[in-house]
Amino acid sequence: RQLTLRISVRVISISIKAMKSKIFTLLDVAFLGLLVAPRICAFSPLKRTTVSSPTRLHSYLDSLSGLGTPSPVNFFADDDTTTTSAVSSTGFQHIPVLSLDQADVISSAAVTICQRNGFNPVTVIVLDQSGSPIVSKRMDGCSPVGVTDFAMAKAYSCIVNKYPSRAFRDRYTAEPNQAAKFCQMTAMVDISQGKMAPFPGGILLTTADGQIVGAVGVSGAAGDEDEYCAIQGVREANVAGLFTVPETHSCATVKDPQ
Repeated sequence: RQLTLRISVRVISISIKAMKSKIFTLLDVAFLGLLVAPRICAFSPLKRTTVSSPTRLHSYLDSLSGLGTPSPVNFFADDDTTTTSAVSSTGFQHIPVLSLDQADVISSAAVTICQRNGFNPVTVIVLDQSGSPIVSKRMDGCSPVGVTDFAMAKAYSCIVNKYPSRAFRDRYTAEPNQAAKFCQMTAMVDISQGKMAPFPGGILLTTADGQIVGAVGVSGAAGDEDEYCAIQGVREANVAGLFTVPETHSCATVKDPQ
């Protein structure tokens, strides 16, 4: 086995020298490598090693002829240095996740607030940070056609834009004579295939440091009332460390004590 390994190593070494002298082509060396590589792998307990240049490869192959354990060679190292490559571990980023129980409590609270204030029946949808639904609840008497899609679009707009659905409308319609901005807003809705909605009722859910963990969309009542149900629903759900954007509502028809 030692003799076979020595012969294989010398064949590769001679081939590289011949390639430098333009006697062999690169294809010739590759063919010889295919012939001798299985023998090297079969008889030598070598670790996977990378080499940066023909000069370093030649030195490395010479070290194999002594049948010792060669030092690993860094592919990206300069020819005058030899370093051992290492894989750095950066760990995983912690991303807060809204649970099913938390989403359920929020949606139930929003429904209760709607009933308590005498608003028209609504549909409440809670999304996670990826825009996927966690909970969807439609009150008795709420239209089964369209309203669920509206609530979903309001919440989804928050995830995409990273601001409330009311702000989506205001950013593109607040200034007069801004037809270009209005066209941009409608184009965004069209490009999203109707998954976004530029009117109140969608709010963001964030942590104390501003990380987005989800969104709530409410539809079925007036826009301001929808938004109030969403904001107050999160507040009354009392989920520790969870905040809403916006923090306050703009509803003038609230019957709750303020």
